[in-house]
Amino acid sequence: MRQASKAMNRGFTLIEMLISLAVGMIVLAAAVQLFSQGVDATWVESQKAEMQQDLRAAGNLLVKDITVAGSGLPTEAGVALPNGGGAVHPVYGCNQAGACLPTGAINYPTPPPGAGGGPPTMYPIIPGYRLGITPPGSVTPSDIITVVYADPVIALLCYQATFGAAPTPSPVTFTLIAAPYTGCVPPGVAAPQALTDAVVGLQPGDVLWFSSPSAGNFIAEVTGVPATTPAGQPPPANATYSISFANADPLQLNQSTAAANDLAAAATAYSACLKTKGATPASCSATVWRLEVITYYLQNLPDPTGLTTGTPTLMRQVNGHTAVPVAENIVNLQFNYDTYDSNGNLLSAAPDAGYSENNVSYNLIRKVNVAHMSIRSTLQGTRTALMATKGYQTFDYQTSVSVRNMSYLQRY
Repeated sequence: MRQASKAMNRGFTLIEMLISLAVGMIVLAAAVQLFSQGVDATWVESQKAEMQQDLRAAGNLLVKDITVAGSGLPTEAGVALPNGGGAVHPVYGCNQAGACLPTGAINYPTPPPGAGGGPPTMYPIIPGYRLGITPPGSVTPSDIITVVYADPVIALLCYQATFGAAPTPSPVTFTLIAAPYTGCVPPGVAAPQALTDAVVGLQPGDVLWFSSPSAGNFIAEVTGVPATTPAGQPPPANATYSISFANADPLQLNQSTAAANDLAAAATAYSACLKTKGATPASCSATVWRLEVITYYLQNLPDPTGLTTGTPTLMRQVNGHTAVPVAENIVNLQFNYDTYDSNGNLLSAAPDAGYSENNVSYNLIRKVNVAHMSIRSTLQGTRTALMATKGYQTFDYQTSVSVRNMSYLQRY
């Protein structure tokens, strides 16, 4: 029998093993590189999707509020506020705990000299050009914007508001009118809600607008309400609620010592109305709306990872309540406005609506332009191989919103 050749049993040589090992390592490295890039790309795209979703949601909420600015108000010219003889100025941006915007409370604007001047005024839109914080990485302060419109949910028109003995306006008594409630309930609401309803009822910090046939228009802040009742529980017939409007409220809207535009003046006018021959509480009472005074601004919230600069966050504050975050990592917020000067000339993209340079009143704003609302990625790109030199990702949101209720109110 023929013996097997010894050469056939030698196996691989050392050189062959090294070559095959090198080839295998190259193939494995290529596979790992492809997998790593795939993971990095997935992470980057998921971060982009999250940023776009957050920015779109924040933009939709902001645009919705701007769109309805001025709705339900008697005029686009705004409502005059109490001034306390100039010693106490009404403000916005503070909550019931006394905490205000990061840059402090902001005074309501007065009409510019070119518009005739006057007391502090609550306009449907109040620009806050460079009144916000300077976001991380920026050298320019951010903007603030405040919009005002009537709350379309609570049926305050189904209640008659009567004042205490002059000159003390607080508390104000709200009495439910007799059924039927046709014309006083908002669309989609079957019956008036209790003013102490746990969900839609009045709360300290709410801002109410009173319109009295005897005393005109007044703005006040709720400081005290009775105990809440279960949500959806209807009020009893002829229900009455005693709502407090104490002085020294956080928004400084309640000023019984003011000469005009305060509930004290309303109480005095109400008492005078009752003394008129034939006058009744119903004929002298005020109709009331709850206003939504909504302020958007940026704030650096504490960062759980320990970053000293915090997380720049878009905040939304309603009336005198605690502000709530809308979207994190918003690093830029800038607005400008299309408006008209006193001669009817269009002012396009004015950062402060022409208030400081052209004496333009805020009631002449016709369009709000969101010039920049920028969002930044949560993590830097340096944490991935794919984004090694590109840092943070950003998206910028821009849009224009026509202010219909200021442009076309009572115009047909």
